[in-house]
Amino acid sequence: MLTDSQITQFEVFGFLLLKGMLTSREIERAWTDFDIGLEAAQEGMDRSGIRGQLNWSNLRPETPFLASLLEDQRFFGAAQQVLGEDSVGCYANSNSFDGDRTEWHPDTVHPDWRGIKFAFYLQPLKRNSGALRFIPGSHKEPLLSDIKKISLKESNDGTVDTAGLNVDEVPAFAAESEPGDVVLFDNHTWHGSYGGGKNRRMCSLGYFASPKTRWQDAAVKSMVESETQLASKFPHLARHPHWLSNHGGHPVRARWIASLRKFGFV
Repeated sequence: MLTDSQITQFEVFGFLLLKGMLTSREIERAWTDFDIGLEAAQEGMDRSGIRGQLNWSNLRPETPFLASLLEDQRFFGAAQQVLGEDSVGCYANSNSFDGDRTEWHPDTVHPDWRGIKFAFYLQPLKRNSGALRFIPGSHKEPLLSDIKKISLKESNDGTVDTAGLNVDEVPAFAAESEPGDVVLFDNHTWHGSYGGGKNRRMCSLGYFASPKTRWQDAAVKSMVESETQLASKFPHLARHPHWLSNHGGHPVRARWIASLRKFGFV
């Protein structure tokens, strides 16, 4: 569970590095699940863009450990502290990166969306070998929008501005990590990476706050409607219905599934 100090740091900076959250045995299990998912992804996906990224869902029986983390109290409990008791778990994904950088971007552009991501790498990463970089405070206005005034060399729509700043030229904090460390960040926080090697292995978990206002309700629905936002992760669920069937009768998952159906994610 997060301490009061950690929650304050997250609220102020928009991210939090959680050291040693996973054990070495759990990282071994994550490697096993990752290999299974990667083999399947390589058969049906192509790496593209500067990220050279493959992305797939772990919410299927072939990758039980990584799927289970979405309901693990270490992650879900922290999500509840940040987003509220009725927050919703919405994805458990893996990503393999071959590119040497990830362009600067937030994970959402909708001001009323409230969501977070947990991310952890299976290899040790330093500042210039692919560790996630964050711009502190960029999850809030005015910095959230002001960054768009800066000319950046790469963008997440695939365009390149040769006169713009390179990824490593933007002032930022590099969340250097060892296997077992986890980064928690707000979906609005600007982040990127630089200098990464081939098959950089990242696992991620996503949660969003249950809407309390009509504006938040509209924000969640807009994520479903946008192909470039969170909804792009959910076609995997249709192909792997095991998690949705909830054979174990998990009450928390049942509530999540009801919310995902209500808002059209499933």
